[in-house]
Amino acid sequence: MQVESAGLRPRRRSSSRRAQRPARSAVTSDWARFGVEPGWSFAIPHRVRWSECDPFRHAGHRAYFEWFEEARNRYLEAVGLAPLSPDTPGPVIAETSIRYHRPLVYADQILVTARTVRLGRTSFEMEYAVWHDGLCALGRAALILVVNATGEKTPLPPELRKRILARDPAAGEAVIAGVVAAHEHGRSGWR
Repeated sequence: MQVESAGLRPRRRSSSRRAQRPARSAVTSDWARFGVEPGWSFAIPHRVRWSECDPFRHAGHRAYFEWFEEARNRYLEAVGLAPLSPDTPGPVIAETSIRYHRPLVYADQILVTARTVRLGRTSFEMEYAVWHDGLCALGRAALILVVNATGEKTPLPPELRKRILARDPAAGEAVIAGVVAAHEHGRSGWR
């Protein structure tokens, strides 16, 4: 599996080449330095800014959602989701959560990871984590793909599904496990 480390090893590319092929690299010592556990396919570095902290220098709750949003948007760009516009389908968040494990403070160097953990027909779930000497926070979001002009759900395009599964194969296994469990309990697991 190829792993992307957005921003960790900058490469110079023309804007047309960058749009055609996102930067990719193997898992690096940078990930180990942050204490990242196996199973993550995408990461972006960040330094906790003063504006993200409370008066006690702790990173505020809102900052984590912003970091996850940035990781999600860059992940979706990397798997080829078309830039958002009124004419193209785009993801909306149906539900999100964060479990905090350890506090972060001003100027901490962190790594924010992202992966898709489940694919449905019109929806998918992503997981995010913040790392600094190990896991600091774990987040999750359920997203639905909608037609922006109407707000109606729309199926994930086959090519997008293929690219997500190439990056995060376990997302397909989660769908299979969910369908089997749903049928065992007499309900459909497809979304």
